[in-house]
Amino acid sequence: MELHFTDAALSDLRSIRAYTLHRWGEEQELQYLEEIWCRFEEILAEPGRWRAREYLFPGCQLATQGKHVILFRIDGGSLQIARVLHSAMDFPRHLPDVS
Repeated sequence: MELHFTDAALSDLRSIRAYTLHRWGEEQELQYLEEIWCRFEEILAEPGRWRAREYLFPGCQLATQGKHVILFRIDGGSLQIARVLHSAMDFPRHLPDVS
């Protein structure tokens, strides 16, 4: 299965990187992004394991990592990472481009 990111998800990851680097330093930034990447690999290995949230968008599933929630879906032979949002965010407000 191939891994794909929406533009919004890539923007989310850049924001997470910048915030973590600024707030906590380079070592923590590298560690946290590595943990997020490991979660992507776990999702790829067992995509059916994660909670479905169809009310957010068709095929939506989510997985948590630290303070963030990875919103994704399986689309044919690919895993699409739609967003990587902070758990305190209002998810529906940040999803209009992934439906």
